[in-house]
Amino acid sequence: MEIREISGQEHQSFLIYRRDLDPSFLQSPSWGEVKKGAWGYRSIGFFEGAGTQELIGTALVLTRKAPKINRHFFYIPEGPTLPVEKTEQYERALQALTAYAKREGAFALRIGPMVVKARWEADLIKSALADESISSLNEITPSFVNPVAHSLEHILKSNGFTSSNDDPNGFGAGQPRFLYQLPLKEKSRGDLLSGFNQLWRRNIKKSESEGVQVRIGTRDDLGEFHRIYIETAHRDNFTPRPLSYFHKMWDAFNSDSAQPDLVLFLAQWQGKVVASSIYIELGGHSWYLYGASSTEGREARPSNALQWAMMERAINSQTDVYDLRGITATLDKNNSHVGLLQFKVGVGGRAVEVMGEWDYSFNPVLYMAFRAYLNRR
Repeated sequence: MEIREISGQEHQSFLIYRRDLDPSFLQSPSWGEVKKGAWGYRSIGFFEGAGTQELIGTALVLTRKAPKINRHFFYIPEGPTLPVEKTEQYERALQALTAYAKREGAFALRIGPMVVKARWEADLIKSALADESISSLNEITPSFVNPVAHSLEHILKSNGFTSSNDDPNGFGAGQPRFLYQLPLKEKSRGDLLSGFNQLWRRNIKKSESEGVQVRIGTRDDLGEFHRIYIETAHRDNFTPRPLSYFHKMWDAFNSDSAQPDLVLFLAQWQGKVVASSIYIELGGHSWYLYGASSTEGREARPSNALQWAMMERAINSQTDVYDLRGITATLDKNNSHVGLLQFKVGVGGRAVEVMGEWDYSFNPVLYMAFRAYLNRR
């Protein structure tokens, strides 16, 4: 196994060609462009085989310099993109990766294998939500448990990695460990609608009867999105990103204007944009990434109209999964996060737990100090 830096074009081509590996958009070179400034980035390839080595996997490595010293934190969000069925090969890739990171001056390495550990189908979650004695997904038997994930966790621990997940509900720093996904493979528009609960179907009809119109936006429309996004941030008490961040994201993912990967959706009601969302595609996967809604026009259900439009786009693009991104594992009716799960479970689909993020420390003292610094940030 050998690791070499590869071009962004070679990296992106691999991700599109190997859709069977279900790569994350956070492993696209475009994401490196989004994060450029606060982070450096590089694309690397995993090569194996006698003679002409085969490219078997890739990784987008984000790098961040520790204050005042020439050592770096290496971060591979939702990656690396590697085959997981051959566990011996995966272990060789891990060993090559740690050797590479050490050689390149990393004081710590964090990875986030997007390997499914368990799944809970919507009907199972609905039953659990109705049971007052159940407060977490972790308390109910999953619909599916992946034995490969168990083997890979053992390999990670055996090779010096430790889990950085310190919250059982998956609501900690880094990328979400619990996701909500809607399988699309071989499903029609009618199949999806039949999987929605009564409230979702009623809200979609309501948006139609109210005259909500969903359109695809341009870069110039990001200002409209951001206006509603700021309102959403104030209402929901989170720190919003500046408009320049979304311009940067648009330019990074839509550099090939003939085949844009990032799509802006806007919902109009009575001549005014009242909700908006950002959607991304890569290979066989599509993601709902950002959403914003105004209190004005909420009764017309524009957010449901947006979700339905994005799902239709995902079907037309022949993606296998529509990903509504992060949830927490909580089923506690008094927890504010449970409302997000209740909203998402209405479309059917499933909750998914992935392996989460894992750390390898080359300098434990520096690593702990830097982790405390990032948490304060």
